[in-house]
Amino acid sequence: MRLKQLLSAGLAVPLFAAVASADSQLTGVNVQSKAGATTVTIHANGALTHNEYRPVENLLLVDFPGATIGTLDSNAHSVSVPGVTSYQVHSYKAANGSDIARVELTLDAHASVQLTNEDNGVVIAVNAGGGGGAVPVAATISARPAAAVFQTASLSSPAKSAIGGSIIQVRGISVVRGHDGTEVEIRASGLLSPKTLTLTSPDRLVIDLPNAVPDSRPHDIPVHAADLNMVRMAQYRSDPPTTRVVLDLKAPHDFLLASAEDKLIVKLRPAAMPASKSAPANGTALARVEKPELGLSHSTIPASVATAKAATEGASASTARPVAQDYVVLQPEYHVVSASKDAPSQKSASEKAADAAKVLGAAPAVEIPVSTMPAAAAMKPEALKSAMMQAATQGSTSAAVAAAASTSNCNTGRYTGEPISVNLKDVDLKDFFRLIHEISGLNVVLDPGVAGTLTIVLDDVPWDQALAIVLQNNGLQCQLSGNVLRIALPETLRKEADALRATQEAQALAVDRVTVTRYLSYATAKNVVPTLKAFLSKRGDIIADDRTNSIIVQDIPSVIPGLDRLLKELDRKTPQVEIEARVVAATRSFARDLGSQIGFGVGANNRGFTAGGAGAVGNSPLQYGYTQPPPYFTIPGVTPQAPAVPPAVQSTTAASIPLFSNLGVVGPTSGLSLSRISSNYRLDVILTAAESRGLLKILSRPRVVTQNNILAIVRQGVRIPVVTAAQLGGPPTTTYVDAFLRLQVQPQITAEGTIFLNVDVENTTPNFAVNVQGNPELITQQATTQVLVADGGTVVIGGVIQTNDNITKDQVPFLGDVPLLGTLFKHKTVSTTTQELIFFITPRVIQS
Repeated sequence: MRLKQLLSAGLAVPLFAAVASADSQLTGVNVQSKAGATTVTIHANGALTHNEYRPVENLLLVDFPGATIGTLDSNAHSVSVPGVTSYQVHSYKAANGSDIARVELTLDAHASVQLTNEDNGVVIAVNAGGGGGAVPVAATISARPAAAVFQTASLSSPAKSAIGGSIIQVRGISVVRGHDGTEVEIRASGLLSPKTLTLTSPDRLVIDLPNAVPDSRPHDIPVHAADLNMVRMAQYRSDPPTTRVVLDLKAPHDFLLASAEDKLIVKLRPAAMPASKSAPANGTALARVEKPELGLSHSTIPASVATAKAATEGASASTARPVAQDYVVLQPEYHVVSASKDAPSQKSASEKAADAAKVLGAAPAVEIPVSTMPAAAAMKPEALKSAMMQAATQGSTSAAVAAAASTSNCNTGRYTGEPISVNLKDVDLKDFFRLIHEISGLNVVLDPGVAGTLTIVLDDVPWDQALAIVLQNNGLQCQLSGNVLRIALPETLRKEADALRATQEAQALAVDRVTVTRYLSYATAKNVVPTLKAFLSKRGDIIADDRTNSIIVQDIPSVIPGLDRLLKELDRKTPQVEIEARVVAATRSFARDLGSQIGFGVGANNRGFTAGGAGAVGNSPLQYGYTQPPPYFTIPGVTPQAPAVPPAVQSTTAASIPLFSNLGVVGPTSGLSLSRISSNYRLDVILTAAESRGLLKILSRPRVVTQNNILAIVRQGVRIPVVTAAQLGGPPTTTYVDAFLRLQVQPQITAEGTIFLNVDVENTTPNFAVNVQGNPELITQQATTQVLVADGGTVVIGGVIQTNDNITKDQVPFLGDVPLLGTLFKHKTVSTTTQELIFFITPRVIQS
């Protein structure tokens, strides 16, 4: 694999050289002045395309995409011509890796320019705006710098002293919102040499200021602008001293950097707008340019502003033609700065590690928790190192966790690393992890317990997936902390996590306890205490005071805020429910009674024979008076004509005959009688009937108000005394038994506004028709249910119905079974009774 990469790199070198040779090269810059007008001609060995813009009043930038500066030097050249004070030529790489040559002209404050194209070049006409008066000068910088007319001024030693000299104090940060963007001004006691880095997810611009320390506590400035959320500043490291400024962006942005003697200005521009490109995107340190003296005129170079553009990842290589922007904040005198020409085009080790950290799912340690970093830690390296290592999510953590380096699991299940191909046999695991270090740029730390060999063959597999496979096969786990990848046994990591958690808990419990008293308004103190005990620490205690309805808590200070938040949720006004009930008791009854009575007698006085009903059954309700002749024993008042007639049957008054069957209706409402009387017999038939219907309704409408989850009871009825006989010589006792219509409801208001009801209905009535030792029996009807009702809705609870059907037949044996005719020898009673109890319950939430 290593050989394959070396061969690929070796083949790529001549290919890139061939492509570069095909690009145009700048061969010279010619400056001429005549009659107060200055002309700057830029020559090349081929056709050119250019983009020009003026970020500030005294600076003109001309970019040539696809061109290089060839052998031209990149030092600042001073000229004394109307409208132009100096120029500089340098090149940089675009976001897609293509070359861009740039010519920077430092102009007078009110100079106007006009660009025209010519064959293999560009002509810039500069009008000083009435300035004039300078000595005409012509200067040409060709492909051979030794033949140049002017003495060029190179980068002088002050730039180095800015890094290795005395420490610069960063005095403050201010933010200005302009009509074309937001500007951040960093004030310092000397010239700053910034290094920049752009990050995504979320979008951030990181500016490191070497050899600089903040002179106050960390800054945390909320901006909430259209392109900037917040600006944060704190000391990044103490050796060497470095201050870090983080701009939390709302979206990817380009930016301009302008450096002066005592300040650094950052101007944000949308990614779609072209920005000046005087520095590579990797944020190489900017160097200050000395004010050089020219050999001809000995004039100094006026201040100018250089810009640097940091392109965001994935930005398109093609850009629209730039538009000049006003940079109104830059009022003081500035010096030209540019990126170091020998800055490497490849990614540095830190950038490579940052990319690898993103692949593994954790952000490198680039942000400063300025809101939680104590001011006392400004000069302590240990505290700074702990504060700087935080997770990319920037979630709120406890003080103990924020002070330690943030770690995360390096295996996220999504693999986006660069594909690799490996073919290894019986290779030591340590050598494989060294390979991961070479590929990813991460610092790899192995636990002493990591050991074993590896045999693996992979083709075009992301390196992070290959790492996950090896870890899983060997029973290992990894942790990512910034750009440090630690690999250890699961038992080791588990023990460390348990030890860290135990340490944090012990530190939290080691503080002194505090005692607080909280008074409750709606909740009951003794009912709240069991709930709050579950949220106390091991050292906590809580008691309730019923007299004042308050609770007294004694615990460590970190527990108290949580209890207060919980009490705020629990001690709320309990909503009330109004329950309106309508109780309907309906009783329906029906009774029908049919009966008959038959009496007859047969006999003759001359023969002495009689037959008829029995007196024990009853007498016929029909009575007749004296009849003559012929007399027989049922006719009263007959004078006997023969001595055979018993005196007992002789009567002189009206009489009735005995009944053969007495099956009449008790309390008849209708009847029919038939009689047949002759000299030898008498027959009486009496038919009786009765029918009754009844309907009884009892309506009650109780209403009660109760609190949520509080039982409400409505009762109506009588209490029946039950007397118990005396025992052991004592007096009799009386016990009262409830015979009530009872409605019991417990409402519960749900989160959706509905009402859950627990309903228990009971109807107990005495039955005096059946009694035991003079005490009536109790008839009970009951229904228990749970139902969900809308606020203001009505639920009907019925079904408590009692129906009694009774059919009674009394008849003469044998004769009553004869069809049709047997009806005369029967007494039939039919009765039906129905009792129904219905409840209509309507709950309503009372809005307070």
